[in-house]
Amino acid sequence: MAEETYRFGNVTGPVNAGSGTQNVGGIHQRAGRDIYSGTGHQVVNQELHADLDRLRQALGELKLTSAERRSANRELTAVEEAIRREEPDRQEAGRHLEVFVSGLERAGALAGAGTALIDAAARIAAWLGPFGYAVLALLGL
Repeated sequence: MAEETYRFGNVTGPVNAGSGTQNVGGIHQRAGRDIYSGTGHQVVNQELHADLDRLRQALGELKLTSAERRSANRELTAVEEAIRREEPDRQEAGRHLEVFVSGLERAGALAGAGTALIDAAARIAAWLGPFGYAVLALLGL
């Protein structure tokens, strides 16, 4: 049987074809499911940015001392900066998100924070993978 050759033109990023996991431009999909091309960073970034905005808005509604608020703002800004890099630093973002959430917990503000803050922090922590596990534990998830 002759080997088949396919030409894809100017494709950027890895492209693997075959059974099992499909990798097209950095997105992994299982065979038999929808396959999306491109980096997928735009969709992920939009969702992360929306969650960061939710955290920022929820933070503004919490009863904190000025020192607690400054610390929380500093940590949240550090999370944003780590995520918004061209190549996000999940480890750094996870470290700062953990300090952010634990600071709210110590201040007694986490219990009354509401679902907007909890859900947004949990989604970011889940995106961080292993670097977000400590945050999920702090959130009781």
